[in-house]
Amino acid sequence: MGEALADIDLTLPQLPIMMTALERGGLTQADYAAKFRMPAYAISRSIDSLVVQGLLERRPDQNSRRAYNIYVTDAGRDLAPKLFAIIEGVNAEILAPLTPDEAKTLLSLLSKSLNAS
Repeated sequence: MGEALADIDLTLPQLPIMMTALERGGLTQADYAAKFRMPAYAISRSIDSLVVQGLLERRPDQNSRRAYNIYVTDAGRDLAPKLFAIIEGVNAEILAPLTPDEAKTLLSLLSKSLNAS
């Protein structure tokens, strides 16, 4: 995944931020830090880089003078199909050696694990 993302100038830690911003724009950096259980400084660095790349933008939060909401830019939305293609390609590669039943079981277990956290 890291290699495929590097081809489009993204890092693995930036992927969930981009995917979340695409799905649900307007979250604050603190929201991202809590969602991904990462230190605020790590989230801030990733978002800073994505802002510099023109993929995300910060807008002042209407409810807090100190917070900013994170939104995807047009360039970020334009990148979305490539992100989805990378994810689908990596998933297909990982699941390729499995039988359909094994793949279904693995995906079910992963979903259960993610929903429990």
